Amino acid sequence: MRIIYIFIDGIGLGKNEPDSNPFTRYSESFFSSLGGKQPVKAVPDTWKMKVTDCTLGCPGLPQSATGQTSLWTGINGANAMGRHMTGFPGPTLAKIIKEFSMIKKICESGRKATLLNAYSKMYLERIEKKPRLASASTHVQRASGQPLKTLEDLENNQAMYMDITHEFMHAFFPNLSSRFPIMDPVKRGEDIVKMSRSYDLVIYEYFLSDKAGHNQSWEQSQKIIETLEKFLSGIVSEMNTEEELLLITSDHGNLEDLSTKTHTLNPVPTFGYGLRSDECLKDINRLTDIPVSIYKMLGMEIDLSYGTG
Repeated sequence: MRIIYIFIDGIGLGKNEPDSNPFTRYSESFFSSLGGKQPVKAVPDTWKMKVTDCTLGCPGLPQSATGQTSLWTGINGANAMGRHMTGFPGPTLAKIIKEFSMIKKICESGRKATLLNAYSKMYLERIEKKPRLASASTHVQRASGQPLKTLEDLENNQAMYMDITHEFMHAFFPNLSSRFPIMDPVKRGEDIVKMSRSYDLVIYEYFLSDKAGHNQSWEQSQKIIETLEKFLSGIVSEMNTEEELLLITSDHGNLEDLSTKTHTLNPVPTFGYGLRSDECLKDINRLTDIPVSIYKMLGMEIDLSYGTG
């Protein structure tokens, strides 16, 4: 079994409200349920969704550092901190990730796992100088002893850029535009499946959705939703559902309600498609259940006694 685990920052299950929910306006297929509606375009019958609690039993609005720690370790980050924590992991969460990183645990079992996001030299130098600015995902990869993927890996089609298509790169780093042409999101969906076939688990992080929610930007939201649904169509078309499982989830709501700049209390979706997806989703009720279910799919038993709750 091979698993593709995609994290999309800041997407929750919203209501059918076209005046505040861009998923209601713009989603046509895979994310229609986030807009409280049925898809206009056909999705596979086996495309499943499980409502997932992201509050982690802690009062207040869910936040990124604690939510992402929970998603990629199986340890309740909010419980460990005694509160939801925004931004990047501090010492407590970084310590949890160092011990319980999914990528680390899977590699220690003799299997192969990696984070597919590619990073620029400038970013890598910045987190070396200021480690507090390292994201949860970069901690998860480094805990396994593997380096973060670079633009050279991206160039060799062994990694993915954070916006899928390279349009963000062209806008903000025009010096790289000739090296990295604009990509078709459908093609990049096919590509990520092909990349995943060298591993038992790959993780890919997409965070522009959360930024668009904080910006309350309808224009950005439309672009993001359209790009993501095309990306997913490429993944679905390339996957071998007898050997591969796709999981998609988030850390908290945001983009589904542009009436506010903040995160929301809405539950998040966990989508499953492919091999044993029903079985995988069955026991997922909150963020910390996702790593546990993935380990089960891979036939692994992991002690997660630290900070459970």
